[in-house]
Amino acid sequence: MAAVLAGGIILIWLALSGGRALLGALGVTLHRRAALIAPLGLALAESLLFLLAVPAGELLPEPQRWPAAWALVVLAWLINGAVTARLWRARINPH
Repeated sequence: MAAVLAGGIILIWLALSGGRALLGALGVTLHRRAALIAPLGLALAESLLFLLAVPAGELLPEPQRWPAAWALVVLAWLINGAVTARLWRARINPH
């Protein structure tokens, strides 16, 4: 189960950094509200992915699939929520 959780964390971080890099490469700058909401939208998409893919997969024994899926959902919201909180704090206190 540790490998599935580690892979999920890597997926979360890759989605965050990849999304930021893609926006930067396209020259897109999000306004304040969109920049705060984007990580939460990503958490929602990741949650759906984890809830659909992990229980249907065969990497884990049956009794571990749903707990792992829910653990990844919690991690997605914690990590993406922390990014939103950091952005919110940086915009309120810019130094």
